[in-house]
Amino acid sequence: MAREALGMELYDWYAQNPEEAGFFNAAMGNLSALAAGELVRVYDFSRVQTVADVGGAHGVLLAAILRANPAAHGILFDLPHVIATAGEVIAAQGLADRCELVSGDFFDEVPAGADLHVLKQIVHNWHDEQAARLLTVCHRALTPNGTLLLVDMVIPAYNQPSPAQAMDLNMLVLLGGRERTEEEFRQLLATAGFRLERIIPTHSPFSVIEATRV
Repeated sequence: MAREALGMELYDWYAQNPEEAGFFNAAMGNLSALAAGELVRVYDFSRVQTVADVGGAHGVLLAAILRANPAAHGILFDLPHVIATAGEVIAAQGLADRCELVSGDFFDEVPAGADLHVLKQIVHNWHDEQAARLLTVCHRALTPNGTLLLVDMVIPAYNQPSPAQAMDLNMLVLLGGRERTEEEFRQLLATAGFRLERIIPTHSPFSVIEATRV
């Protein structure tokens, strides 16, 4: 695992190694670009007023959502060393006046007041206890009846072969995280006060898991 190899947690190591963190953020941006087109294709954002991209790196996914709904306001939230380099990317998208950049630790607090939270490949980094803690923080910050979207791989029913199993092993070795089945997502979300509404497949390895704050 990363702690044994690096002497600290992976994201703490990135905070101390900006060059490697830049490579990682660029890779996450490429994955976000893949997911972004599919997300706005399969999900209607027209009624969203404020969307918070939690752990959103440089905001590639958030930018796609804001372009899909020109009336919406965005909040990009990530660790301080990530947000420190995100402003130029957001400005280059022409979204600086519609997007607030906020840094912090999402295990402690995320910005309040959004009616939709989106987390792309965030929950899979963590085991169930940590993931439930993160989702509980999101639950506390969301508006009443707010919506949570998880953009993640879903292990198919009966464990049919898919990219999710390979990613599951990768997350276990790297971070102690995991991919999940639909039922495992349902139980995890319920633990944090959410009701799973539906899972929307896309033309990518990712699905959109929609949940409502209850």
